[in-house]
Amino acid sequence: MDEQWRSHERQYTLTESIFIKSELPEDALPTSRVTGRKVYPQWSRERLENEAATLKFIASTTSIPVPKFLDLYEENGLLHLKTERAIGCTLEHLASDTATRHVNKCMEQFILPELRKLQHHTTGSVDARLPLIPPSRITYRDKRPSWSRKTSRNEDFVFCHNDLGQHNIFVDPETFNITAIIDWEFAGYYTTEFEYPLWLKPYNEQGNDHLQTDNLIKFLDSTGE
Repeated sequence: MDEQWRSHERQYTLTESIFIKSELPEDALPTSRVTGRKVYPQWSRERLENEAATLKFIASTTSIPVPKFLDLYEENGLLHLKTERAIGCTLEHLASDTATRHVNKCMEQFILPELRKLQHHTTGSVDARLPLIPPSRITYRDKRPSWSRKTSRNEDFVFCHNDLGQHNIFVDPETFNITAIIDWEFAGYYTTEFEYPLWLKPYNEQGNDHLQTDNLIKFLDSTGE
């Protein structure tokens, strides 16, 4: 039987072999307690477009395990991203210190080096047509509607997932090897400081490192190289 559920920004469908992530219809969007108005996700469509482009890019240029991209399509005015279902279970689901230590080793020895081999002279998505989409820990603190790309004479920026939490890392429940990394909506070229080690703790134990986030905002606001 298919599984369906919603977050405050997305609708999800999971079958035996397929995963679909979709924009929410307007009548399902949350309402602000302050204004009484619908709360529209920032860059809702562009983030799905970014994830689609990123999945194809990562699969073609690295050996990092990601769900196979199947389709990006519009239906009833809403954008839908279809991929193969990830194998295994999330690191968060295991709730195991041993698994977390193993994943951390995999991240440091394999995943991060692979990502950092991907370099560019401009910040942002692999799809240059898309706007700059900073990670959610930045946009949570700074609600501005747009951000400027930064450029460099050299390929100073490395590819970052930008949300490598335990809920986005699938592992084999027996070996703890990483089987898939999902949810690349905020991925793009940034500095290494953007790839915060969110995989070390469950989501509900993550603290708010405001100083680190403020430093990332200062970087995005800085001028020159």
